[in-house]
Amino acid sequence: MFYSILALLIFEPYSSSKHTGVLSYFNRHFVKEGMIPEEVGRAVNKAFDLRLRGDYKEQAVLSREQVEPYIGHARLCTDAIRKLLKERGLI
Repeated sequence: MFYSILALLIFEPYSSSKHTGVLSYFNRHFVKEGMIPEEVGRAVNKAFDLRLRGDYKEQAVLSREQVEPYIGHARLCTDAIRKLLKERGLI
């Protein structure tokens, strides 16, 4: 999901070296403005929280049940971004 968002931001006058900056911009300019469904925004944020927990918490173990739903969310995210880029004539 994150790399799909980065692909979208290539066409924006914005850059950030931090994941949180990218997600904040995405939420503020695409989700809140209604260009990307809120469901996708929530899934991106929850997936990022899981990623942080898995990467940085000691002895964090993420179960298949926790992670598996985000496969479908990732598809929704990439589809929504692809649709938006097509609507804008960027792909």
